[in-house]
Amino acid sequence: MAEFIYKNPIAEKTIKNIRDPFIMLEGDTYYLTGTIPPYWNGKSEGVKLWKSQDLLNWEEVGFILHRSVANNNSWFRDFWWAPEIHKKNGRFYLTVNCRNDELGIGQNPLIAVSDKIDGEYALLNADKPLFTKEKFDNGEVIIPDGNDANLFTDDDGKTYITVCSWDGIFLYEFDLETATLIGEPTLVVEPSKEGWDTKNEGQFIIKHEKRYYCFYSSFTRSYEVGIAYSDSIRGPWIKDSRNPIITPLGVENLLHSGHNSIFFDKNSKLWTAYHITLDSDHEKQLLAIDRIDFDSQGRVITNAPTLSTIKSF
Repeated sequence: MAEFIYKNPIAEKTIKNIRDPFIMLEGDTYYLTGTIPPYWNGKSEGVKLWKSQDLLNWEEVGFILHRSVANNNSWFRDFWWAPEIHKKNGRFYLTVNCRNDELGIGQNPLIAVSDKIDGEYALLNADKPLFTKEKFDNGEVIIPDGNDANLFTDDDGKTYITVCSWDGIFLYEFDLETATLIGEPTLVVEPSKEGWDTKNEGQFIIKHEKRYYCFYSSFTRSYEVGIAYSDSIRGPWIKDSRNPIITPLGVENLLHSGHNSIFFDKNSKLWTAYHITLDSDHEKQLLAIDRIDFDSQGRVITNAPTLSTIKSF
């Protein structure tokens, strides 16, 4: 197996500013998407895609979903955060998190589907968001907004969607073809009352052997990544006692390292992609990658975050 040498941040000249990176291997090509600037004023132009043969040199493909599909009355008009692509039965399902403050609609997953990873994508839930406000006789009851959608298909073919809110990270069974929630939610990660993870987001679920792993990020004190484990997709989920497993604290010149995704390389090794913020430019978010593995107890191990030159096999 050839030696792979890399140094974070990755492809800074090509990918000048990106948050919440998502990488997947399709065929012999890596594809990348993520939140593009401007991040905070709601005017992101949509979902952009890049491709690479080696994880180091990236070429921009272009927009695979543009905000021009929305109008002023669309619930998904603004922001367009944290896109991901999930492949099932030969089709590609795109999730991106949008909202419309003027209509009183908070962050919600927009779902789209295509027969090709680079589009064209057809919207599945343009008529209404997955999570809405409902009124009852005793006043308004708010069904929590669902942000940072992540899709996971289990070995039995059932697909699940996880979303985050101020109340925690929740998992629902999900009908992909109709973009419909099924049944009641499962609480996967509850915010801590104090400590590093009182505000959580950016969840990503994988399965290794017979165990489920939920990576999640917190912006309580910086931007860091923790993990929870379960032997069943419906829990109970237990936080790793070593959390956070990825933290910029103590790494010189590094402010943030979070909102990660997990992907396979061409040698079937697992990696994490995450964004970093350097001391030199607080407004600039950059792509970083590092290997993950598992110890004898089935716990995730990683050397992330790294800024030095790394040799990996």
